[in-house]
Amino acid sequence: MYKKIFINQCGYLPEMEKKVTFQADVPVEFKILKSDGSCVLEGKTEQKITNATAGEINYIGDFSSVTEPGRYYVIADGLGESDIFMIDDAVYQDVFAKAMDFFYLQRCGCDLDENFSGLFAHKACHTSDAIVYGSDESREVSGGWHDAGDYGRYIVPGAMAVAQLLLAYEANETLAAAYHAPVYYQTEGTMPAYLVELKYELDWMMKMQREDGALYHKLTCYHFCGFIMPEEEKDELIISPVSVTATANFAAVTAMAVRFYKKYDAVYAATLENASKRAYAALKNIDLPGGFRNPQEITTGEYEDACDKDECYWAAAELYKAFGDDIYRQDFEQWASQKIYHGYGWRDMGTYGNLAYLSTEYPISEELQERIRKSMIELAEQKYKTVSEDGYGTALLANEYAWGSNLDTANHGLHLYDAYVLTGDKKYLMAAAEQIHYLLGRNPMGLCYLTGCGTDAIKRPHHRPSGFLGKAMPGMLSGGPCDWLADEVVKGLFTKETPPAKCIADMTGSYSTNEVTIYWNSAFIQLLLSVWGKMA
Repeated sequence: MYKKIFINQCGYLPEMEKKVTFQADVPVEFKILKSDGSCVLEGKTEQKITNATAGEINYIGDFSSVTEPGRYYVIADGLGESDIFMIDDAVYQDVFAKAMDFFYLQRCGCDLDENFSGLFAHKACHTSDAIVYGSDESREVSGGWHDAGDYGRYIVPGAMAVAQLLLAYEANETLAAAYHAPVYYQTEGTMPAYLVELKYELDWMMKMQREDGALYHKLTCYHFCGFIMPEEEKDELIISPVSVTATANFAAVTAMAVRFYKKYDAVYAATLENASKRAYAALKNIDLPGGFRNPQEITTGEYEDACDKDECYWAAAELYKAFGDDIYRQDFEQWASQKIYHGYGWRDMGTYGNLAYLSTEYPISEELQERIRKSMIELAEQKYKTVSEDGYGTALLANEYAWGSNLDTANHGLHLYDAYVLTGDKKYLMAAAEQIHYLLGRNPMGLCYLTGCGTDAIKRPHHRPSGFLGKAMPGMLSGGPCDWLADEVVKGLFTKETPPAKCIADMTGSYSTNEVTIYWNSAFIQLLLSVWGKMA
């Protein structure tokens, strides 16, 4: 049945603002019912929004006053009823666990434990040595996480994913450290399972560091494989050339990681520090190319990013926070004097640098500190205005329904969260929470974009193991609506007149709207744990 009522299908923390969106042409009278049918609230919509990005009229209802834990649904005459949802202090436990389990299920180079992985268990994959492109040199580079729906491994998005997961851990250590460990984690001693999982990616990244400190950009075959299980991909593994973006991101994330791991393993923390400083030195001492471009023979994901200044900006700030050497401060402040960078994505990464600079214990410029704070708040205010004017509470602008729009949604939420931390103004926290609600069902498609969650989740993601096995791996965030019409599936379903917020196909072939990636999941987890931590 075509939905007319939209809520967060996974539910709400009791103290959250709770809004319901109706697709309707006139004001709506609605009821909030418990699962037993008893009515707890009768309401009437007050806010009408002409929603051009969804091509519809929306009315917004508010049921924030409902706080008692339980199962609920919304009804309205002529519009039917909503999906069932929960209100509870622990409502996101399952959501978080599944989203975090995804990283283990994306592991490359090791057997996946059947007791934990179930249908998605498989033998070790991609264990052969890889050839450095353009040479006869081979290297042992097993490990790490498969990046997305394919089996490539990439430094740039891998560093972003680890950074966001570390920030999530920092924002809500109690919840992150309570992440339940599969059996195989028990050999790791006292280190939390959460950090053990991130270490698996960091270990692989260090294998990708060249002897002079620079980082090879990625590790893939020459071309994408078909929909097979990972251990069946037997083509030759190729290490692509080094890049500034990969080297700077690696320097930054290994410096960041030092403060998390030194509590549990001082030797490992020292290894991270050494790798970070060597990579940063390589940025200054080696004539690396700028934006990475695929060698002609390689057609796998490029992560090209012609601008590498924001990556260097992040690296300088992160190394200064970690180690306190004045050269890192000088480098960051020189970059920042030219431009205050922002962004949580793999292209625009300035916010990581801003957070590091603002939170270091070492001396900083008070004038620059204030400029960064002001710039971050101004950015969040722009996003808050969009949230308050949108029928579904998303911070996405009309022109932002691009490839991976759900990543942008999560990262917009993080910018709003940052403004809350900087100002204490709760409106930013509630607007950040709205991005969670959007991703989990309060969106024009009425879909929970996290597989295996909610009552109506994505079922056919562009993900090779899921496609091969005929079942969606749980806990994966779909890329979301993209009005580029960039694959054959959506070209056959939509036109340029299709509202951008509805340009998504829950079909395996739609890589431009329904793929998954580790760094979409990391953005979601950082947002979820950050907001949850402030409301717990």
